[in-house]
Amino acid sequence: MTENKPDNMLALIAIIAAVTAMAVSLSLSIPLVSLSLERRGYGSDIIGLMGSLPALSFLLGSPFIPFWTRLFGVGKMLWGALILAAICILSLAISDNIYFWFFLRLLIGFSMAILFLISEAWINTIAREETRGRTIAIYVSVMTCGFAFGPVLINIIGAEGVFPFIVSSLIVFSAGFAFLLVGGKFPDLSAQSKFSILRFFKIAPMISAAALLVAFFDGSVLTLLPVYGVKTGQTMEMAVLMTSALLAGNVVLQLPIGWLADKYDRNWVILGCGILGVAGALLLPLTVSEPYLLWPMLIIWGGAVVGTYTIALVIMGQDFKGGDLITATAAVGALWGLGSLVGPTTAGVAMEIIKPHGMPITFAAACFIFVLLAIWQISTSKAARNNP
Repeated sequence: MTENKPDNMLALIAIIAAVTAMAVSLSLSIPLVSLSLERRGYGSDIIGLMGSLPALSFLLGSPFIPFWTRLFGVGKMLWGALILAAICILSLAISDNIYFWFFLRLLIGFSMAILFLISEAWINTIAREETRGRTIAIYVSVMTCGFAFGPVLINIIGAEGVFPFIVSSLIVFSAGFAFLLVGGKFPDLSAQSKFSILRFFKIAPMISAAALLVAFFDGSVLTLLPVYGVKTGQTMEMAVLMTSALLAGNVVLQLPIGWLADKYDRNWVILGCGILGVAGALLLPLTVSEPYLLWPMLIIWGGAVVGTYTIALVIMGQDFKGGDLITATAAVGALWGLGSLVGPTTAGVAMEIIKPHGMPITFAAACFIFVLLAIWQISTSKAARNNP
């Protein structure tokens, strides 16, 4: 199947609009499901298991996306996943069978994996090399805004009855209008990849580690930071604001990080982000009781950690094309699912063992491993250039 290349600016607008709509819908539906289950009397174990299903879908479904994309083409994959997600979210409103909800949540996770991963491959296909960093940074920033807006929307439309699920379904379906902008002209990602997903982990260890690290960050730090704040003496309101500060860093610092990636060696930029990630985790226990230090530290920390993922996507688009790119993106998606599953459990157990600072200590260790890997890759790349 041959698919035409759309106008780059139009395609960029379509991708960002579509991903933002999907991010809002996903971040709206996840707490809606949790709150609905809580009202129906289900325990935190069932709610937690339900919440883990999207990550499980990314882990299990991502490896199949390159094959499905070659088989059906990008356009059919995007529209099929979009319709499936909208129908499944709507179905949550018309059924209260817990087993059916588990099935629906898995399907929603699979469809979102398709939509997000193909979109990331697509944006790397249209990005120009000289501005790739800034292009990916805008994509990540706007997507983060979408994820942050979902919970806010609950306060506007409420969390009871079928109406919020209908709104969530309509939001995700609205992404289809963005796809209509490109007039059916989608990128061609149908070429056979020269490597498998497992092989990608060996070919690109730093990209793989960055995806795993940021998923671990999202799953552990963003989930447990309010709990950590309360345990270290903050009020509930202040503890929640700590998460908001992290998200603010995710949004406002990606464009400067992307600009650095366009001007300087991207390997050194991602290493710098990793070092700031270690520093932020180690400084958190020291600054949590010092507001004037805590808030700027959280903004810089959040932006730097997510910056490792932004630069990983930039390097991935720089090094891989066509069928190789969609396989690389699928590998990153699988790692994202793994990190999102492992992160909350690991950090939660660490907080029980090392009270109350187990979470930042655990993340500091994870970030330090990433830094060592980045230094190793920079060293090996330099040696390869000096000994062609």
